[in-house]
Amino acid sequence: MVNFLITGGAGFIGCNYVHRLLTRREHETPPSLVGRGAGEVGWVTVYDNLSRQGTEANVAWLRQQHGAESFRLVVGDVRDCDALAEAARGTDVILHLAGQTAVTTSVTDPRSDFEDNALGTFNALEAARHAGTNPVFLYASTNKVYGGMEDVAVMEQETCYAYRDFPLGVPETQPLDFHSPYGCCYSADTDILTDKGWKKFCELTPNNQVLTYNIERKVAEYQTPTEHFAYSYTGKMYVQNNRRLKTCVTPNHKMLVSWDCDHDELKKPRLLEAQQIEGKPMAYLLAADYNGGEESEYFVLPEVKAGKHKHYFSARAIPMDDWLKFLGWYISEGHCYKNQKTGNCTVTLTTYHRTEEAVAVMQAIGLSPVIDQHHVTATSRQLYEYVKLFGKSHDKYIPQEIKRLNRKKLAVLLKSLLDGDGDKHSKHGWRYTTVSQTLADDVQEIAIKCGMASSVSLDKEGYYRVYISTTRTAQCNLGQNRSEWVEYAGMIYCVQVPNSTVMVRQNGYAFFSGNSKGAGDQYVRDYTRIYGLPTVVFRQSCIYGPRQMGVEDQGWVAWFIIAAVTGQPITIYGDGKQVRDVLFVDDLLDIYDAGLAHIDVAAGQVYNVGGGPAYTMSVWTEFGPILERLMGCRIPVSYSDWRPGDQRIYVSDIRKAGNELGWQPRVGVEEGIQRLYEWVVANRSLFA
Repeated sequence: MVNFLITGGAGFIGCNYVHRLLTRREHETPPSLVGRGAGEVGWVTVYDNLSRQGTEANVAWLRQQHGAESFRLVVGDVRDCDALAEAARGTDVILHLAGQTAVTTSVTDPRSDFEDNALGTFNALEAARHAGTNPVFLYASTNKVYGGMEDVAVMEQETCYAYRDFPLGVPETQPLDFHSPYGCCYSADTDILTDKGWKKFCELTPNNQVLTYNIERKVAEYQTPTEHFAYSYTGKMYVQNNRRLKTCVTPNHKMLVSWDCDHDELKKPRLLEAQQIEGKPMAYLLAADYNGGEESEYFVLPEVKAGKHKHYFSARAIPMDDWLKFLGWYISEGHCYKNQKTGNCTVTLTTYHRTEEAVAVMQAIGLSPVIDQHHVTATSRQLYEYVKLFGKSHDKYIPQEIKRLNRKKLAVLLKSLLDGDGDKHSKHGWRYTTVSQTLADDVQEIAIKCGMASSVSLDKEGYYRVYISTTRTAQCNLGQNRSEWVEYAGMIYCVQVPNSTVMVRQNGYAFFSGNSKGAGDQYVRDYTRIYGLPTVVFRQSCIYGPRQMGVEDQGWVAWFIIAAVTGQPITIYGDGKQVRDVLFVDDLLDIYDAGLAHIDVAAGQVYNVGGGPAYTMSVWTEFGPILERLMGCRIPVSYSDWRPGDQRIYVSDIRKAGNELGWQPRVGVEEGIQRLYEWVVANRSLFA
């Protein structure tokens, strides 16, 4: 007996597969399956939260067709790991269908999208891993993991779009590119730049914001992570070596890269898996224009309260630019002193060649300095009480309220720091030197917020060297492969942010890289490699058929038919020439069966599943006339702008599934549309 668990089993695809399984069991049909899928159908569990339109009607239909006790219904959410684990116990096959499927929702509500898809898939995989039966795990992924494929040439024809270079469709080897938020982790020694400075991932708190890169607007900005991840991992890590970069990430981690770049930015940046770019010439982004920070025109020197034999000093406002020039000089080459006998407090700037400038800097903040050889000194108890907080050379740092300033203000501070303990290191760069690790981290952070690339290293003499450059990109593997794989055993970390990228630091080198997105598709593949769980990923194209309660955001074939039959308005987003390969639901169920029948071949594999080039259709210029013939009348439509993440064309190359699983679609486009149309007409009450 083969026991099945179908997550999302009350949905369109799920209820059709449950119907197939129950029909097979009732008729005692000898299965055409071998391997892990062989044997009679045992118990079937439908796991669904019944939140989607039509799911309750689908459950009622299944009970009507097969009896109230023919299957077990568990009303549960895939985000509930305990309930899912309980439902999976003793299961032989898990078909994971549950998730949020609309691209528009993934853009407008990325948190829910992530929890439903990536986190839900992770929970399902963990449930499978602990089920005690090592079940086959079939995962319904999506062709949306390929993103917009902007680098793929598309031709516009009279009624549709067509690929110039992919006559057989998009193969599984096409790099993944998550245009809409649908992956993965960094080594434990990785730092991430937060609103409180550099931190290890394990030190992050729920309130921390992290610096991200907005690919569309080409700016760096802070965002609050929506999720935090920490896992134990044993396996290979990808290391990319360069004089300005050194990475250490999991093979499926998304790297922000481009094939082309200039001094300032990447051209057509993409998020590609580390294992897909191994050894290839790639450019990485090290810095970007910082969009954020406070615009403060004045710094307020704190008040000093009166004490025994001491005067009261009220808080004093100092023009911010003047204060930053002083602060940078003091941190680099300044010190303070209190005479224990007299109580006299002094603040000193050291200078060898810029004495007049030092005097002017002190005068600008309201001091009356005197010159003593290489020192410019002023008496001020109020200033002394403040700058003494910075400690001595090994303890110095830049206050957090100063690092929160905007790029323009921070540039004033950075120049003052470099004028002190900096030197011109190259045509486009400088080097700052300090014995304080905290100060080195702070200077690197400020340089990045000023839109400059920066790295930190510790030399043999115990000096921290902060290298700063106006060149924001780093090109790797030009003429020589400088990448390698290393063995790793330990914790790995990541976060989830809306912008998909974060500023991290590895081995002292700071750069923007991807965060954990697209995780569902990736986790499934990794569970075969890491845990030996027999998993199969099906990247499904446009699936349609009976019991599909299509809505405008998802299930467009069914939605257009439902809208036409019930007299609802139809809106075409874009020009209506967008092409999709369409697959009737029965053909999809056939490949699920084929995956089980050939699990010895399919385990750990990814298959594109769609109609392929033989079964394609443009969303209205070709579909519209078919529907109008069925309706016997013209159908009015309106047009609106393209939606984020929409592709002008997507057609699956399905040859791999044919060669390895012996699967081919059988239901033609017009036949499938007519069958769906007849079902909608016969069940019009479902859409009232």
